[in-house]
Order: sequence, then structure tokens, then C-alpha cells
Amino acid sequence: MSLRHIFGKNIKSYRFQKKLTQAKLAEKVDISTNYVSQLERGKHSVDFDIIEALCECLEVEPFQLFLQPKDENLPRRIDMNKK
Repeated sequence: MSLRHIFGKNIKSYRFQKKLTQAKLAEKVDISTNYVSQLERGKHSVDFDIIEALCECLEVEPFQLFLQPKDENLPRRIDMNKK
């Protein structure tokens, strides 16, 4: 798996843990929802300023976004109604 895909899967995983939609994460980080989607799918590179903002929002250390994900079978969507 490429580094872009590892990064993207980790963004998605941490976003799910925080129960954030792509739109809500994009709003908090001041990027577009489309850009979040592209990052999560490994279709786009990211710069350090965005990495810092994502880490602050997701409450993770930068290195955590580059570790091989333990669970590669993430759901396609997050159910925001579950507690």
C-alpha cells in the first residue's frame, strides 16, 4: 500500500473515531469536502500545514497518520446517529 493510501485510511479511521463527517472535518480544517475525500482515497498529496491542522482536529500525533493501519476494512460511511 502506498504512503498516500496509508495516510488516507488513517485520516478516515481517526475521523470515524471522532464521529466526524467529511464535511465537518473539512469545515474544521478549512479545506473542501472534495479534498478530504481525495485524501482519504489516496488521490491527492497533502502539505505540512494541512497535516498539522488535521492532527489538531483529530487529536493525533503526525506520525500516527503514516503508520500501517491495523484495520483496513473501514465502513464506507459513518452512522452519525449512533452513540
